[in-house]
Amino acid sequence: MALRVRRIKKAFGFDETKTQKYVLVPDRATVVNFEHLCEQVSEVAGVNMGMVQITLYGLVKSLKTFIKQGHAVQVDGFGTFIPSFNAKSSEVEKEANVDSIYKVKLRFLPSTELREVMQKIEFEFDVKDSTNDTQANTGTGGGSEEGSGEEEEERPGGL
Repeated sequence: MALRVRRIKKAFGFDETKTQKYVLVPDRATVVNFEHLCEQVSEVAGVNMGMVQITLYGLVKSLKTFIKQGHAVQVDGFGTFIPSFNAKSSEVEKEANVDSIYKVKLRFLPSTELREVMQKIEFEFDVKDSTNDTQANTGTGGGSEEGSGEEEEERPGGL
């Protein structure tokens, strides 16, 4: 199965002219919830679903414990979770203290195996939900596989 992408037209915040440009964005599928994930793990691992759920709850609880202690946590085949933060800089030494921390975050570095999966991912262009200004401006393409201007209006938010 491929990652679906679609083309949108938008203005970027860093562009002072606010010129609208075309860009591809992921056409996100639904989020796989915890129960569905556990069902899949259960089938793949040959373990009953209750054991999978308890194990994953234990993993999450352990991750929280080690991260609160400031440790990076590596999960083989998945990646490493690293606690981090942003802090204000100061020319005065005493002002560079824990009060200068303004954002706490959790970094994730995927494992080599997961990076390889991402490098090999296939993409599928979603014609129906993408912009189609060329055909809309020329008045052609109604009913073709490229879609028509009428189909674009079905997407909420003008995308």
